[in-house]
Amino acid sequence: MAIVQRNVQINASPQETMALLSDASRWPDWYPGMTEITVAAPFPEEGGKVVFKVKSAGMSMPITETVLDYQPGKLQLFQMEGMLSGRARWELAAEGDGTRLTTTFDYALPAGVFGKLADALIVKRMNGKSLEDGLNNFKALVERQ
Repeated sequence: MAIVQRNVQINASPQETMALLSDASRWPDWYPGMTEITVAAPFPEEGGKVVFKVKSAGMSMPITETVLDYQPGKLQLFQMEGMLSGRARWELAAEGDGTRLTTTFDYALPAGVFGKLADALIVKRMNGKSLEDGLNNFKALVERQ
């Protein structure tokens, strides 16, 4: 499994931050390359699902995320299935007058050794860049509201 983790300080409360984070219909507004999103109840509660595609490096990757844990203002934990499988963890913590949002992707690519090689050479760097860009876009969107 590969792990990519990034965080950002947001000038908004954990509740304000979570309100936008848990609105999956808005994810394409801030996460680079996300398209064709479908949200299924009871999202954002445990058992809810989000099906989407992410375009990256000319490829369109279908991914399904199922909510494993949801704690308003604190945590969203997803099981990822598709081109990437693993877990996505979004943790919020009050910090000063705002919120520290930490995101961790713990994932694996299919194709055994070839998947590990592709991840080491290309995918992990691209995932880190997309996550960083997404968090910066998210921060700007939350702080404008």
